[in-house]
Amino acid sequence: MVERSGEEAPVASRRLSSLRLRILFLICLVAVPLSVERIMALFADRQDQIQSLEDDVRDLVRRATLAQLEGLTRARTVLDVVSRQAEDLLDDPEACIPFVTRLADEVAGIQGVFIATPDGDVKCAHAPLAMGVNIADRPFFHEALAAEDMFMTELSFSRVSGLNSVFLLRTERAPGGKPLAVAGIILDLQWLSRIAAGSAVEVGAIVDVVGEGGTVLVRYPTLPEIVEHRFPDHPLTRKIMVAKEGVVTAIGYDGKERIFAFNRFEGLDLRVVVGMDTAKVLTPIDRKIQTTALVHFAALACFLLVSWFAAERIIITPIARLTRSVAAVGRGEADHVKDNDVTEFAPLVRAFNEMARRLSQRNSELRTMNGRLASLARTDGLTGLANRRTFDVQFSQDWVRARGDGAPLTLVMLDVDHFKAFNDARGHLSGDEALRGVARMLSAAATGTSHLVARYGGEEFIVLMSGADLATGLAFAEDVRRLLSEVAIAHPASPRRRLTASFGVASTIPTLEGSPDTLVAAADAALYEAKRSGRDRVVAHADLYASGANGTFR
Repeated sequence: MVERSGEEAPVASRRLSSLRLRILFLICLVAVPLSVERIMALFADRQDQIQSLEDDVRDLVRRATLAQLEGLTRARTVLDVVSRQAEDLLDDPEACIPFVTRLADEVAGIQGVFIATPDGDVKCAHAPLAMGVNIADRPFFHEALAAEDMFMTELSFSRVSGLNSVFLLRTERAPGGKPLAVAGIILDLQWLSRIAAGSAVEVGAIVDVVGEGGTVLVRYPTLPEIVEHRFPDHPLTRKIMVAKEGVVTAIGYDGKERIFAFNRFEGLDLRVVVGMDTAKVLTPIDRKIQTTALVHFAALACFLLVSWFAAERIIITPIARLTRSVAAVGRGEADHVKDNDVTEFAPLVRAFNEMARRLSQRNSELRTMNGRLASLARTDGLTGLANRRTFDVQFSQDWVRARGDGAPLTLVMLDVDHFKAFNDARGHLSGDEALRGVARMLSAAATGTSHLVARYGGEEFIVLMSGADLATGLAFAEDVRRLLSEVAIAHPASPRRRLTASFGVASTIPTLEGSPDTLVAAADAALYEAKRSGRDRVVAHADLYASGANGTFR
């Protein structure tokens, strides 16, 4: 507050120059006694500022700890639930994978969930890439096996995500102590970082989450040279590691001296550290002490300084109240700026209130626009069908689901015949309308089903049929081909004088060794065969029978 007053003093001085002259006479009568008293008061105020800063940093670390503790408590609760059911879940993979996937998607602060056997084989995980991975060679796995309760790792490299991660592990044991399964939670460090950012509400405040050995897991404001680095011998690390909580003055990891408050999470070797820069608070008041001391020995300087100070008090106090009221609106703690009972500020208060109203309206419009943009990102602009990105996401999800259920997965890929010639003969606008017509036929054929119809690119379309076998895919393709033939869109450059399409159909039951790309390639190969065989026909990929990496095609 002192620093802000100093910055705005020149403006206040220009506005109240005549008022300062009026109070100069009274100041002269008490200049020397007030100077001495002011110096003593400033020294006392300096001590109060230091004490207030320590209280503020204690309060900040308490709030930051509570905010972080909420996410960690959820993670520990999820780990407790998963570990208690780990043995049963390993016996039922079909129920386990959706269960842990739902936990990873819905519980904030968790990046992933997995269950491994005592031999280190991951049998159940939220991420398909983690399935079958063996972690028996990771030191933290053996430490988890030896731990009696929950175990938290240091920052470790994840083979699945390729990022540094922190794991919470717990071993489920038989009554005799024999390990039955190891459940693991991957903490979402990005989520913890956002929580830290929300906690650093004071100017000059920094928030660190420090793990075992001085590893900085999260920092706000973020500094790449600090986050995910270890500082085992740093003075700050040594001070915060010797106690559960406290307040210390030390050089931070970024080289700046601050007052730090720290607090350790119960049951975890994890500390939240909040620091505030002492220089930003103490420098203004130290400067005032020096100035007032000089004024004590120079009467004219004392008169001017006191006049300036009086004018500052008259103007800055209402401005500070107005600033706090505006800041409360900005933080969402109030819906309007309070009247400051100063006539000159009334237009400004009205302007701020109008700005707050318009900002609220604009935020509402932005949320609506974001919803529309999200819808556009999933849809093909020309045909209104799902686009390639939406298909890829749905295909990956359905592949994993079909693999777990042992259900078939069928693709129907079609390509409009002689479409370039169609565009050359009738124009691109007619070509666009033709593509929209094909899209409408596909959508009509898929009505009442769970099939996903998408534009694959150019004049190519693809239909994802989860749970459908090859015969169903062939029947669907033949229906669409017949519909297109009945509509008889004129195509002057086609041998049949009408618009036709070629269809390739492939079906498989996904396996652990299989790949979604193989099924797409099979449908594409069948489409190519339909083109090579004369177009306007449906060809099934019925000649390939393979297993292992290619799955089983029919």
